[in-house]
Amino acid sequence: MGKKDLVLAEIYRQNKHWKDADVFFADLEEIKHNRVMFEKILPYLEKKEIISIIGLRRTGKTALLKQLIQKIIKKTKPQSIFFLTLDEDLLGNMVGLADYINTFLEISDSGKKRYIFIDEVQYALRWQHIIKRYYDTEPNLKFVISGSSALFIKKQTTESLAGRIYEFKLPVLSFEEYLMIKGVSDGLLFDFKQFAILPGQKEINETGVEKLVHQWGSELKKHFYDYLFFGQFPALVKEADIEVRKKYLIESVYKKTLEYDIPKIFGVEKTEELKFLFQIAVSEVGSIVEIGNLASEAGLNKETVNKYLRYFENSFLIHFVYNFSKSFRKSKRLLRKIYLESVNFYAAFRDIDNLAIDSPAVGFLVENYFYNILQQQYRYISFFRVRKEEFDFIVAKDLMDKKSYQYFEVKHTNSIREGELTFIKRKAQKSDDIYTIISKDELEFSAQRNIFPIWIMRSS
Repeated sequence: MGKKDLVLAEIYRQNKHWKDADVFFADLEEIKHNRVMFEKILPYLEKKEIISIIGLRRTGKTALLKQLIQKIIKKTKPQSIFFLTLDEDLLGNMVGLADYINTFLEISDSGKKRYIFIDEVQYALRWQHIIKRYYDTEPNLKFVISGSSALFIKKQTTESLAGRIYEFKLPVLSFEEYLMIKGVSDGLLFDFKQFAILPGQKEINETGVEKLVHQWGSELKKHFYDYLFFGQFPALVKEADIEVRKKYLIESVYKKTLEYDIPKIFGVEKTEELKFLFQIAVSEVGSIVEIGNLASEAGLNKETVNKYLRYFENSFLIHFVYNFSKSFRKSKRLLRKIYLESVNFYAAFRDIDNLAIDSPAVGFLVENYFYNILQQQYRYISFFRVRKEEFDFIVAKDLMDKKSYQYFEVKHTNSIREGELTFIKRKAQKSDDIYTIISKDELEFSAQRNIFPIWIMRSS
């Protein structure tokens, strides 16, 4: 069988929607609700620019691509939509990405708008240059690409596809998406969508919020801690076995990224060092990063630790949050904390049965989760520390606009001690702003502050 025949055979194998849409979309049957990202992408589908969807492994990028195809297929011929999931077996010495694209263009109708969906695009050598060539020469071609590695997508696209691409980051499941997949009652879901609170929300339906807390609080809390420990990936929401959930997180996300993706991208040979440092980093959630301590514990020099931490950040495993400064450049030299892209990583390495809900460890996970929510809303997120006084988050949509600043403190405890709020209270009073406490259970509305349980917060 020649190269052309091999390429054609693979194209027909992957594009079953050309003849039998039910077979192609069969794995979407259990997905009753679209991701929030689906609606955000739709307005860009008919624009010329490339759409890229990036994020952690197993967040649902492939399913999202298929849902977009499902939308498009209603108004165009199935044969005008080309889908290709890449792995190294498809891209050996004989065949490249351009061979698949060229073959599709030859067998499809050049008079119609054609769509090319490429999943895991990072496996193709020089993919950005190949796509740029077709983008610049084929006016009726639309590319939608996905990838699991931030570095492959971000660094290469900024060099080669500047001005030609819209980037969307698909996060782990939000709590609302978890509730939808879990199949909670229509009443609970309706009230959560109606009354759950967005950080910084100006107009709040206090009666609705009180209903959410008092009528649905017990059920919401039960679901929330399941979500916090193990429910941020679509495949885990309905899985009851904790050991199966742990194995999935470790084998399908953690190991794939640290044993395969990062070594392939950066040429790291000592994967055991990578994995050990990541497990240490997971235990440091919400704490000031002390490179010397991390290096000592991991048995590595400081330069290597800093390098590996950058790899984790570029691969969507961790985020750094810096002490507040109006100078973005200066902030990068200040104190920093580690937060995880998914708090589920913490549970993957620990005995959750022995972890009490009101333990300090869970408090750090809640703080991390709230940071993830803030990420969806604010461009600038810092913690605020002056000498020994500190509060968790100061956020802004415009760093130069003091009126856009918001102040948040996470207190996941059975009772909130007023003495621990002195610093955030003083800072808010100076700016004549309200501040918000994120609690374990408490709810309070007042002119000076609001207190909201973490399980009634939403990200979009």
